[in-house]
Amino acid sequence: MLKQLIGSLSIKVLSSLAIFILIQIIVYVVINERTDKIEQASKNVLNINGLSVVVFEINKDILQIQRDISVYGVSGSEVIFDKIKSTQQSIQARLIEAQQRIQQHKIKNSLNAMQSLVLNYGKSIDSLKKRYDEKSKIIEQQLPNTYELALTTLASRDRETAKLGKDLLLFQLKDHWHHLYRNSILFLTQRDYAKRSQVKQRLQLIKQLTNSGATNKMIGHNKVEQLNSLTTKFESLFAQAIQANRNYLTLSNIVIAGDSVEFSALAKKLQEDALLLLSDISKTSQESIDAAQTVIQVSLFLSVTLFILFALFFHFHIIKAINRLTFSFRSFLNGDFSANIADINREDEIGFLAQAANKFRVLNERLVEAKKAAEETSRIKSEFLANMSHEIRTPMNGILGMVQLVSNTELDAKQKRMIEVISSSGNSLLVILNDILDLSKLDADKMLLENREFKLSALLYELEQIFKSQADHKNIEFKIVKEKVDSVDLVQGDETRLKQVLMNLLGNAFKFTECGTVTLSVALKEKNSNEVMLLFSVIDSGIGISQHSIKTLFDAFTQADTSTTRRFGGTGLGLTISSKILNLMGSNLQVESELDKGSTFYFQLRLNIPIANTSVKQQAQLPDVNIKNKDVQVLIAEDNPVNQIVLESFLKAMGIKHIIVADNGEIALELCTKQQFDLIMMDIQMPVMGGLLATKYIRELANYHDVPIIAVTANITEKDEPEYVTAGITNTINKPIEFNSLKVIIDQYSE
Repeated sequence: MLKQLIGSLSIKVLSSLAIFILIQIIVYVVINERTDKIEQASKNVLNINGLSVVVFEINKDILQIQRDISVYGVSGSEVIFDKIKSTQQSIQARLIEAQQRIQQHKIKNSLNAMQSLVLNYGKSIDSLKKRYDEKSKIIEQQLPNTYELALTTLASRDRETAKLGKDLLLFQLKDHWHHLYRNSILFLTQRDYAKRSQVKQRLQLIKQLTNSGATNKMIGHNKVEQLNSLTTKFESLFAQAIQANRNYLTLSNIVIAGDSVEFSALAKKLQEDALLLLSDISKTSQESIDAAQTVIQVSLFLSVTLFILFALFFHFHIIKAINRLTFSFRSFLNGDFSANIADINREDEIGFLAQAANKFRVLNERLVEAKKAAEETSRIKSEFLANMSHEIRTPMNGILGMVQLVSNTELDAKQKRMIEVISSSGNSLLVILNDILDLSKLDADKMLLENREFKLSALLYELEQIFKSQADHKNIEFKIVKEKVDSVDLVQGDETRLKQVLMNLLGNAFKFTECGTVTLSVALKEKNSNEVMLLFSVIDSGIGISQHSIKTLFDAFTQADTSTTRRFGGTGLGLTISSKILNLMGSNLQVESELDKGSTFYFQLRLNIPIANTSVKQQAQLPDVNIKNKDVQVLIAEDNPVNQIVLESFLKAMGIKHIIVADNGEIALELCTKQQFDLIMMDIQMPVMGGLLATKYIRELANYHDVPIIAVTANITEKDEPEYVTAGITNTINKPIEFNSLKVIIDQYSE
């Protein structure tokens, strides 16, 4: 056992593959490690490069803030200040994002320092706003208000008559206040430092005038007090404005500008550190790449070497042996079992296959002999079934035909009952015969499906006529329901087999229904330009089927329970045959049933919509009650005397009087050369000359190119029909012949 295990091909192959996979795993681990380092280095390079761009953009934004602060100092625009604040916050956010991506400690410290500067920058900007607002309040509100109050005070007059000296004094004071306000505003807004001394001079002059005794007498003590108070207030506000302006300029030009310079220095240092770091990363990456390249080269050499060794081993030790076995098996398949089988003595899988091939040769030789015996048995069986079909159907045609003829004569009640028993027994025997033949064809895969055009309405009408009398006899309501099928009347498929399935299902429905209804429903489910999907359902209110019996319902020779056969008769083949036929058509027969509540058998069938009428066999017309033309000349070619009587009697019952009978095909041909017939009923199997040969010769006669020739046969299969069409057969009717079916054919071709 151990020796076989060691010598096993699978062990050898698996060992080679294991070594190969192990090398690849080692290579993968090493390469993956190096790749991770290279990938990390690439990420670091990208981060550092990105950081350099970010820092460069931030430095530009810092300079832009400086310019915007200068503009803000002149305009005081809220939009400019919002832009300054937004830029500062954007800088802070970008620095935080850069700190999160960068892992290098040295660069991280520089970013932390820059972040601190930007935070201070934000605080300074907030203070700058406060200083500007303080200065603006003094310049734009408090100083103008004090100036206006002074002018208002000087403009008020006493009720006494104005004096020239008083008016002159008031004019001098107003002039001093005008110059005072103007010079102070010019100094504070435009930084005209010469105006500062002029402001002091005007203040001094105002104080001198208001504090003189003459002024006190002329304008009154109260006004002098008010003017002194306003002068002192204006002087104080001017001093505050100078201090606020000085604080604003200090923040703008010293603190914020200093932070900007320091930020630029940090940015320059960070760029230098980044360049050094990039150089280190590049060096490390190159080392990892070189190491990975070496590993790949070594692994590639080992892999190629191992692969070559494995390929040589596989070729010489396995492939050649398999080719030798293949040659042997190919010879066996071609029927040559004398080919040599090599490698039988090997102790691995090839040896086992060679030994199996040797046994296969022995078994196959036996199977060939068994196959020949089975084929001979099958041939004998087929011939037996065909002969049995013909031999039984021919006398059955006579029996059932005579029964139909006798039933139309005057009989007493007892005789009618006997005729009914004979008819029922004959029909039952015919059903059994048909079922056994169909089942034999299905089991042997010999049943072929037709693909011909037919009218759905004609099929439904025929079924209605077939089962109408049965429904009336049992007093059962029989309905055919059509849902949306009027637009798809002409379809293409196997009408005969579809009719067989529906007749089986309807026959069962009537058989197992004592009272109530039987319904055949046809519904259109899908439709396109090429095909339709139809749902066929047969619904009855009969005895129903138990859920346990449904499982075996479609098995051959099986019915719902053992008492069914005794009570209702039948072989139990109908549903089996129907199910198998539907399987050939690509469908499935399904059932829903409940005891004492009835059953529903249904299936969906996809049928083609014909583009053009390609059918050789013409579709039967819907039958009328009477024959349209009773004056036709009919020739019956039939060798069996009983069948001659049946056919002739059926035709006479239809009102046809001109009938001539020929015992074989040769006589029929001779009669056709002497006179003209309108319709020929041609049996296929006859002595002297068969029906197909006689039909071929008759078609060659000048007056018989278009005369309908109806084949009357006991056995026709799908493979026979092309031969019938080639010979010139117009249509066929099977034995035993039913009166109504013959009536339809005669009515169609007797016009």
